[in-house]
Amino acid sequence: MIYFFTGAGMAADSGLPTFRASDGLWEQHDINLVCNFDRYRLDTNVRQLTREFYNARKLQYGDAQPHAGYAAIAQLQQKTPVTVITTNIDLLHEKAGTQDVIHLHGQVDQMSCATCLHYWHIGDEAFQPDDCPACGSGITKPGIVFFGEPAPQYETLYQIANDLTEDDIFVVVGTSLNVVDPIHLIRSMQRLPRIVMIDPNIPNSARQYGAECIAAPALQGVCDWIATLDANQD
Repeated sequence: MIYFFTGAGMAADSGLPTFRASDGLWEQHDINLVCNFDRYRLDTNVRQLTREFYNARKLQYGDAQPHAGYAAIAQLQQKTPVTVITTNIDLLHEKAGTQDVIHLHGQVDQMSCATCLHYWHIGDEAFQPDDCPACGSGITKPGIVFFGEPAPQYETLYQIANDLTEDDIFVVVGTSLNVVDPIHLIRSMQRLPRIVMIDPNIPNSARQYGAECIAAPALQGVCDWIATLDANQD
């Protein structure tokens, strides 16, 4: 099995701004207002600001198109077992044709309930005040994991890491490893899959954990790595 773990750097090559870069979205918005679970639940003004922020993201993501790296992963999935895990909330993997993507931090076509944590699909509709269809709570939010909020899919990531074997390949693309570090997780569980790290700025920890490091942007690195994989299989 081949696993791809993609972060903001993957989407950046499709023109989407990252959150944490020096010119990223958090430099332009107060993270304690637009992505804080406790404040969202308690303050109606914060809810409005947050919905406006993520509605703008939704429009931006809707216009974005997947680059060739996304297409290469989708095409590879048609030939061999591939699972994609992403911290990104956009749907670029799905637009490229990848199936069953695991979104660790939620996704932009969902709403969620701040009371019972139920998630539901809203497609292209704007984020707006609504009642939870599961429990009836009026405190609902974009289906994106905020700071201070449980992340339901983390358990899925832990299970995947625990089940890895030496026959698996785990490819990490476009992330600083600062928020979620799957390489540390895998090695802390004493699992020994082949790990590949693709990013222009390779974190020192990736090398320390024995990852094969490709210092390249996501678009170039993913396409080149999959081409090499295909050549070796031929």
